[in-house]
Amino acid sequence: MLDAYRHGIFPWPCRWADQWFVGWHSPDPRAILPLDDVRIPKRLLRKLRAGHFRFRWNSCFDSVLEHCASVGDRKENAWLCPDLLDAISSLHRSGDAHCIEVYDRDGTLCGGLYGIAVGAAFSAESMFHLQSDASKAAVCGLVAVLRHAGFELMDIQQTSPHLLAFGAVEIDRCDYLVALQRALGKQPSWPATTEHPIPIDRIGAED
Repeated sequence: MLDAYRHGIFPWPCRWADQWFVGWHSPDPRAILPLDDVRIPKRLLRKLRAGHFRFRWNSCFDSVLEHCASVGDRKENAWLCPDLLDAISSLHRSGDAHCIEVYDRDGTLCGGLYGIAVGAAFSAESMFHLQSDASKAAVCGLVAVLRHAGFELMDIQQTSPHLLAFGAVEIDRCDYLVALQRALGKQPSWPATTEHPIPIDRIGAED
């Protein structure tokens, strides 16, 4: 899996004859979220400034992974099969997979996302929310941590209305692979603690 990510390839669910399975993909164009040009929708920004959400990372990776596999349409999420979940958990134990966790004011886990890091490139894989805006808040938390750690590239694979609101763009696959190779030559410093050290609400704002 790590070799695939280093070459711009990732696992993705495919459907054939009403069956879901995991295929390997390297789309053209490729979607990224530019870390130096992220926009936070105003409504979400107000929630962040009001302290509606709290953030941690890598403190309950398996719980985040299980939520990503179970929320929404269970058939669509069936591609996160037990073997793949075990492989991703193994990548976390080896320090290659990470998660952002979002908690409400009561300290209840209400959203999050996980992804794979290769060099200074981070591939965001899947997210979930149990409360309104919690997955969007997870994107803000991830961007803040990636900036703090020195990452250069945030891969989101394909765009969605959810991510376009944050400033997601599509680039040619060749351009993505060039940026990926540049990022692979650098090693960011992932924060050692699990608490968020920087103000999330200052990573950007909607014009």
